[in-house]
Amino acid sequence: MRIIIDMNNNRQPNNQGGRPQNPIRPPQNGQRPQNPGRPPQNPPRQTPQGARPNPARQTQARPAQAGQRPQQNAPQNPLNRHTPSSRRAEPKRVKLTAEQMEINRTNRQRERYYIKKQRGAALRTFFVRFLVFVVTFILLAILTTALFFLNLTRKDSTDSSRYSYVIGDEKYSLSYTQAVVDGRVYVSFTDVAEMLGLAVTGSPEDIKYVIKSEESETIRFVTDSRTVYVNGVETRLSGESFYSGEDLYVPVDFVSAYFKGLTVTHDERAHKITIEREITNLGENGKVPKGEEAVYGELSFLLQSQAAMGGIDEMDVIEATMPDLGFVTNLGIYEQYMNPGNTTEYLALVNTENRLAANYVPQDLIAVADTRDDGRQTQMMREYAAMALEAMFRELRAAGFEDVSVTSAYRSYSYQESVFTGYVQNEKAARPELTDEEAKARVMEYSQPAGASEHQTGLCADMHSLPSADVAFGDTDAFKWLKANCWKFGFILRFPQNTKEITGISYEPWHYRYVGRYHAQRITEMGITLEEYWDYLKSQQG
Repeated sequence: MRIIIDMNNNRQPNNQGGRPQNPIRPPQNGQRPQNPGRPPQNPPRQTPQGARPNPARQTQARPAQAGQRPQQNAPQNPLNRHTPSSRRAEPKRVKLTAEQMEINRTNRQRERYYIKKQRGAALRTFFVRFLVFVVTFILLAILTTALFFLNLTRKDSTDSSRYSYVIGDEKYSLSYTQAVVDGRVYVSFTDVAEMLGLAVTGSPEDIKYVIKSEESETIRFVTDSRTVYVNGVETRLSGESFYSGEDLYVPVDFVSAYFKGLTVTHDERAHKITIEREITNLGENGKVPKGEEAVYGELSFLLQSQAAMGGIDEMDVIEATMPDLGFVTNLGIYEQYMNPGNTTEYLALVNTENRLAANYVPQDLIAVADTRDDGRQTQMMREYAAMALEAMFRELRAAGFEDVSVTSAYRSYSYQESVFTGYVQNEKAARPELTDEEAKARVMEYSQPAGASEHQTGLCADMHSLPSADVAFGDTDAFKWLKANCWKFGFILRFPQNTKEITGISYEPWHYRYVGRYHAQRITEMGITLEEYWDYLKSQQG
């Protein structure tokens, strides 16, 4: 028998297996209390004993009564009361030990440190990138500005820059386009001839200038060409001669190279050319003493007429018997030049310790037949050296080396001075921090100042097959042939490898010096330099 407990705690017997008879239910969830005399509408169903209530069924909306609006999604718990089962369990507070608290504090400090470190690294990265951007922007701005003004400067230098000339007592200037043609600086040979008092004959197309002396040396120009005859010897200019108005213009390097008794100074940076007669009675201060008149040096042309090859004396031919040196071509006519005998005439030692005077000029200079024809003027050497070199080139060509040619030979004192000065200026331009002495020291590793260069002797020549002199020539087969055979023609490799401490000059596989076969053979067999050979000769005399 079931007992139903009402709100008044009254127990009433239940019908066997039946429903309660109109029990009074307390108000549920804010509902109005039911009238005891009125039966409830839609009484709730009793849950069987031991069965759990269906939450889905309990949350279903009650059907709307007549005259009432249906409730949509009416809250089943309008007072928002929490049941014990739905209440969130409050976290239990655990009391930490001092050690655990210290560990937590250390972890928090470490976390803050790494966060700060990451922020610092990010800031540094940003700053570096920003700095690189700013520097790049500034450099680009400077470069753009420099190129802009450089372009303006180039235009200005071509249009308005001028070359100034001092020829004797005459001074004048020419525009850049008049003075420089195809990259070569020109000078009025007409003005030079007037200063020197040269006689003039011929026509504008074929004009000859004569030195008024017992020798009557001559220069003849074929205008509008590179051909010129110096004392009857045909040679070539570095550029074509031409007329502008009534003046004949020739490259200034020709005047500098072929005249003896002239001083030619070319300042490329200042665009100034000075040509004047050499004065032999200058005082220590570089001026003519008071009360004296200037005494000018002898005027002549460096290139002399070449003696005919057929004029060799019969006894000389007998003495110049050709040894069996394995030559491919017939070089009998050159033997006396290749082997002048045991003479020291061609052994001159020239370096920084043994200098030549500024007025030293060989008297037997002739044209070098194998000068490179790339716009440079014909090179010159002393007669014996030039003829021996011609013989060597005949054998060199026969061996199959057609691309080797002479790029430089005799240089005057003034020309070597301008070359050395140009090298010094280039070194200082490339390294502005260098002093004059430091720049000169660097240049002296590959060139010599005026008076210390053996090019002034007329006994040496630079020859190679490259666009310009370079140690790479030492790796070619042509160099190997020259190194093995040059002594047969009276030449030596002047600056071999690993001899800089002795000669003062770095390795130059293109530079060959004429000494005659007798000495060339001994130097080659002994494997020494010309400096060491001189020491050897002195030791033999002592």
